[in-house]
Amino acid sequence: MLCLKTASNPEWIEVAVRHPIEILVDHAHCEKKAAAFAMSMINRYPEHTRLVRDMIDLAREEMDHFELVVNELDKRGAVLTYDGGNAYANALQRHIRTHEPVRMLDALIVGAFIEARSCERFSLLAEHAPTDEMRELYRSLLASEAGHYRAYTDIAREYFPVADVKARLEEFGAIEAEIVKGLANRPTMHG
Repeated sequence: MLCLKTASNPEWIEVAVRHPIEILVDHAHCEKKAAAFAMSMINRYPEHTRLVRDMIDLAREEMDHFELVVNELDKRGAVLTYDGGNAYANALQRHIRTHEPVRMLDALIVGAFIEARSCERFSLLAEHAPTDEMRELYRSLLASEAGHYRAYTDIAREYFPVADVKARLEEFGAIEAEIVKGLANRPTMHG
């Protein structure tokens, strides 16, 4: 799916389906961090008009989804808990090169992989969730995650040669696959 080179462990699906509140809480934090990441890209690269415009849209949509998931938690009598971080995203970010302009390319690629993995996981949840209501929620989130993946890769191709973007997607594909193989199958979006 998208740029992913390995599927999620089927055991993750079982854990995620048994812990819907934990998945929702974690995903709320993911949406919040995705909005913050979009804003940080604007701050770091203000002269890149296409990036700025697309990141404005992405940040707005991520915050709308954050509100949607918080409302879903409210309906279930649950609340946000402390955000302990995302080991998966942190592991990917350790592979971002530190010098420009390739730092920008790598940041966009990492954003694309995070969205692609979320898309894959929402697809699994939409298929396996125990209620129609939850399956519909996951399907609605799935569609936007795929669009976010595309936004990051389109921006990358706007500012970098297509061959460089393709090569870096391949490299990060292998890195991301190894990270996913080592995940502990916790009830988190990237656990």
